[in-house]
Amino acid sequence: MSASYRIMYRLGIIPWEHTEPPEPLTALIEGPDALPPGDMLDIGCGTGHDAIYAARHDWNVTGVDVVPRALERARRNARAAGVAMRFLEADVAQAGHGELGAGNYTLLLDGGCLHGLTPARLRRAAAALTEAAKPGAVLLMLAFAPGRRGPAPRGIDPAQIPALFPQWDLDFSRPVTGISLSGVARSASPSWHQLVRR
Repeated sequence: MSASYRIMYRLGIIPWEHTEPPEPLTALIEGPDALPPGDMLDIGCGTGHDAIYAARHDWNVTGVDVVPRALERARRNARAAGVAMRFLEADVAQAGHGELGAGNYTLLLDGGCLHGLTPARLRRAAAALTEAAKPGAVLLMLAFAPGRRGPAPRGIDPAQIPALFPQWDLDFSRPVTGISLSGVARSASPSWHQLVRR
């Protein structure tokens, strides 16, 4: 899958690109029950817009992606925005012990990375993210409903989330609103899932 993303960035086909942060993220950062600023991990950060948004609100952000071209653009975007953050080229499904940062993060954002992984890679990524999170940390995850849609992500079954993240409690799952998908992703039924690390 990482080769596909590299090709798509090279061709400029990045339908997931957005410049405005999603509402569940703004609720965690600016809402009435906002988390206090701390360390944030943006999983599959792409060109960095969500990471930059969080950094502008005093979060210490690490963006991780497997695509070098995406990280180059993210670094340029961060410089243009005047914010400092760390960008890491890594595969979350192969991250070694402590590579992402062991036990540091209080907020983890997955805007659509994990739902593209095979089941075995997804289990490894979930274990790496659990290791990287502090007790009480929040994981906000966007995921398509499961299904085979050609090149589109395979999705995650919400019923499987507790088994994937046994050291987390599921706070909520709710459908994504305000976006329309087309092509092979038209039937993807994306949802936001928010989990809290025990």
